[in-house]
Amino acid sequence: MTRIWPPHCCVPAFVHAALVQHGVEFPFPETIPGLIGVRVDPSQDNPLKLALADAAHPPGIRGADAELEVNRMFADLELDLRLRRVRFDSLKAELWVDVLDAALSSGAAVGIGFDYNHFMGRTTPKAAAQHVLRVLYRDVGSLTLFDDSGEAKPATINADFQRVKSAVLSIRDGFWIINDRTRLDFPHVPMWQS
Repeated sequence: MTRIWPPHCCVPAFVHAALVQHGVEFPFPETIPGLIGVRVDPSQDNPLKLALADAAHPPGIRGADAELEVNRMFADLELDLRLRRVRFDSLKAELWVDVLDAALSSGAAVGIGFDYNHFMGRTTPKAAAQHVLRVLYRDVGSLTLFDDSGEAKPATINADFQRVKSAVLSIRDGFWIINDRTRLDFPHVPMWQS
């Protein structure tokens, strides 16, 4: 399979995987990065001719911006899907596992946003490498994650809860949950509002 995603496109890759999971036909996935406002570093390959990053707009897309733009895209396409982000630091102790279980059992596509460098135990570079991986499944004490963008090597990673939680909290991120907008309420978090 040819990789269509340039660097910094983990969010559009996750969104496309969620569309596929929910049975939505989307024949041109390479349009998603432009639709939601992903930017690329001027020094990197840019086959999709995306906007270039600068000091005010770093490569990729920030979480809050992604939530807004992905939901706008879904609404423009007249889809009932929505993206809800749930930050781990808004939950007490290990309650994030309850949220994960509820999201997975509802049929949602669940991503986890975290610092990839921290997750992989890298001490250099010092800057965070914000990334989103999709949860394939949960076992007792561990998660199996998949990188739809093709940036992570290997693409499928099994990690214990503590490793995931530490990498998530290091950049104050959490779950990226895509589901029908009527199925985005979970235990321990406020009711979802579009």
